[in-house]
Amino acid sequence: MSMLKRVIAASAAICTLAAVSSASLAAELVLPNEVAASHWKNGYMKQFAELVRKRTDGEIDVKVFPSAQLYNDQDALAALGTGAVQMVWPVSVRIETIDPRLGAINLPFTLTDELMNDQCYAKGLTELMSSYVEPRSLKILGLLRAADLFFIFARHDVQKLEDVKGTKVRVIGGRVFLDTIRSLGASPVSMPASEMSSALGQGAIDGVFTSAGGWAEMIGKTGKYGWYVPNFSLSTYAVVVDKMWFDELPQAQQQAITTSMDEVVAKQWKEVVVEDQKLIDKMTAQGAQFHTAGAEEIKRWEQISEANKQTFAKEHPDVLPAMQAIEKRCAS
Repeated sequence: MSMLKRVIAASAAICTLAAVSSASLAAELVLPNEVAASHWKNGYMKQFAELVRKRTDGEIDVKVFPSAQLYNDQDALAALGTGAVQMVWPVSVRIETIDPRLGAINLPFTLTDELMNDQCYAKGLTELMSSYVEPRSLKILGLLRAADLFFIFARHDVQKLEDVKGTKVRVIGGRVFLDTIRSLGASPVSMPASEMSSALGQGAIDGVFTSAGGWAEMIGKTGKYGWYVPNFSLSTYAVVVDKMWFDELPQAQQQAITTSMDEVVAKQWKEVVVEDQKLIDKMTAQGAQFHTAGAEEIKRWEQISEANKQTFAKEHPDVLPAMQAIEKRCAS
């Protein structure tokens, strides 16, 4: 073999070795979730994965596992820090168990689309919530819009506060949501989402506190009546990452992850509002009724809900003032 050919061969071998080494050194980001592969949440996870791949030149490999193939969200949260999972996007009621101060974002009439579309406020709120979990070696990178929640009933054509009293209503869980339903004079029932349609049809529960997706994709025509109180309960997904894993990444990779997440969050808050309305329109086109509370009725719900906020404020006196300070700072 000529010297030139040897040099070329050696160079090729070095390049191959470098490529293999680069691939073997790629950081793996395991991202499981419990919703069906067809759910829009998976679409945003894939967008996030692609953005991270591009921004890190493939140095971080984001692997998305939908439909609880690997873990459900609660178990995935528990697996953070073990090396098996690096990130999870659970509905925010699930992180109340980590620190009850996180329940602030689930309080009635607290979050709004207007506030969360303000990038200054959204970033400040995320950092505040993250500060409560960081002592547990967790970090919150963003708050995605889960749903503007409303009530679905099978037999009750609810159009005012009194119509809710005495009913049994399924909620996802979390102390704040449970207390909110109790404050309305209703009885909260916690059960898996997979059981709520049959329970509603059989009369085991009267209603469900859910999203447009929950109504259209899981309950269907069993839920004949929808009742919506604007801004009563805007639920979120918290993007939670293993802080130790994240902090050990090179600064450029950390920046790639946070920048990608910021991009997805900003886009998602605008797009999901449109998708929710499409699902509501789908249900009403099939004969369901959907009522929205007027201004006077909303005030009544706000007055009832104020007691929930006061109870929370007594137990966690620093949280709501900190949130108000963020809002004031971002408005100036």
